[in-house]
Amino acid sequence: MKIFDAHVYADDRPDADFSNLHWFDVERVLLCAHAPYGFQTAADLLGYFQHLLDVETVRVEQLGLQAHVALGIHPEAVPSRAHYEIWRELPLLLQDARVVALGEIGVIDSTEREWALVDRQLRVLAASGVKKPVVFRLPTALDPRARRDAIERMGTVADANGVPRTDVLIQHVDWLTIDAAEAEGFLSGLTPGPLFLEVEDAVRIATHHDRRRIVAGSALRSGGADVLALPKLAVALTEAGIPRSDIERILYGNAMRFYVR
Repeated sequence: MKIFDAHVYADDRPDADFSNLHWFDVERVLLCAHAPYGFQTAADLLGYFQHLLDVETVRVEQLGLQAHVALGIHPEAVPSRAHYEIWRELPLLLQDARVVALGEIGVIDSTEREWALVDRQLRVLAASGVKKPVVFRLPTALDPRARRDAIERMGTVADANGVPRTDVLIQHVDWLTIDAAEAEGFLSGLTPGPLFLEVEDAVRIATHHDRRRIVAGSALRSGGADVLALPKLAVALTEAGIPRSDIERILYGNAMRFYVR
């Protein structure tokens, strides 16, 4: 069964992890920009983006996987110094064929400053003229009500910037927030593994929710991630009696339709 791991932090993991993914039927990965360390200047952050495009994609593909990239400014990746150059360069980066999405963007504490960053990036995407989807990182530390509020607010911000809700994936959805994501018209990103979602809960969600709008990703990163999270999910879904066609949608087809346009 083909697998598309739709949420990977490549720069945090060694070659062996990607070789293992290839061995266990993962064919494609989405390499998401995140905040691997603090950036001082715009040049630092832009250099990191270029590293993902020019180095990490090559490394991953040499290990047998097809690599796609999501570029966006994570709330913890905002440079500490003036960074006006980013707003000039980001529209150009979004034109790159290797970049299939804006992301990951999102909020951590749901502050007004974080939401202003989300809003500005959606404005950049809308003004760029490219039709690419958005990966929105749902805060995992907030209580469920605050997480649901964040999903609802993301709908308002998307509408204000002319970004179709069907072009937004809410990453790190769980049993307590998927209803809100579906009600707002978003896709739901499941992240099975020790840091986010037990495999049993991912199966429960797949059993009771719209399998056409669920995308799975491992959030493979340094510390705490399970490199085989998605192959294990495939086994668990099969054992739960989910039809193979639906398992393939969750683990491959939905991500292909969303990202590879």
